[in-house]
Amino acid sequence: MTSITAHKKPRRRAALAAAGLLAAALAAGCGAGGGDSTAGKRLTLATEVAADAASVEPFTNALGWTITLSKAHLSVGPLYYFEGAPFTALRAAPGRGGAPSLLDRLARWAVPEAHAHPGHYQAGEARGQMAQPASVDLLQGTTALADADAVSGVVRSARFTFGAPPVGPFAAELDGHVVALEGRAEKGDAARVFRARALAADVVSDVTGEPAVEGCVFEEVHLDGPGVVTLVVKPAVWLDQVDFEEVAEREDGAPADLEAESQARRGFVRGLKKGTAYALSFAPGAPQEEEEEKDR
Repeated sequence: MTSITAHKKPRRRAALAAAGLLAAALAAGCGAGGGDSTAGKRLTLATEVAADAASVEPFTNALGWTITLSKAHLSVGPLYYFEGAPFTALRAAPGRGGAPSLLDRLARWAVPEAHAHPGHYQAGEARGQMAQPASVDLLQGTTALADADAVSGVVRSARFTFGAPPVGPFAAELDGHVVALEGRAEKGDAARVFRARALAADVVSDVTGEPAVEGCVFEEVHLDGPGVVTLVVKPAVWLDQVDFEEVAEREDGAPADLEAESQARRGFVRGLKKGTAYALSFAPGAPQEEEEEKDR
């Protein structure tokens, strides 16, 4: 029987080859790969990142904890855009009233990570990349990132990478971590003030060996002109399977870290690796900041 490890090397080579094809495509100004690819024009796309609205307001996770975030720092690495369809985890329909059904919870448990079946995801032709790392506070609204270099063509999926080591305005706050959250979780009479952090080593992809998430959804679009790529990050997905019952209650009220080997921290790390936590889309036109400047 062929081992799982034996399958990782071909997938990693394929991912690295895709990156090489992207570089060649950008240099030549045409789509990478063969098949039905056609020559495309070079594009420069603005890039923005923000948390989803559901994570900025108090939200309730799958284990019944209502969570209010007070800090959400993220180290963003390069973003890569591809023609291939995204990885899609098997999901059951939610139960009545919007609450997760038993089948939904079982599905999330059975396929907890976006790379649970990485062989099902084929990146296809490389379309673009935003190469400059940055650190952001997701609770401060939309933040501009560096421009992306791209070539025209259809985009359906993306690779999100964590910036390691962190750089930029929140690098000191991250203190070597790629993610740092703080907040309060409540369930009935129980309340926990917590801190959840992760290092690059915690979120390494089985496919590339880098701190990355493969096969994220990029809302299907045909790139053909200038515009803005928006990355929406969903901390609610990161914390969806965290049981805060295990988190210590500190007498001084300071945030308590998720213990290294606890179920709570394992649930957090699984959430960081879920492709559904990172959604990208494209809109033609100028970035939000430029539009605001015009309105002044």
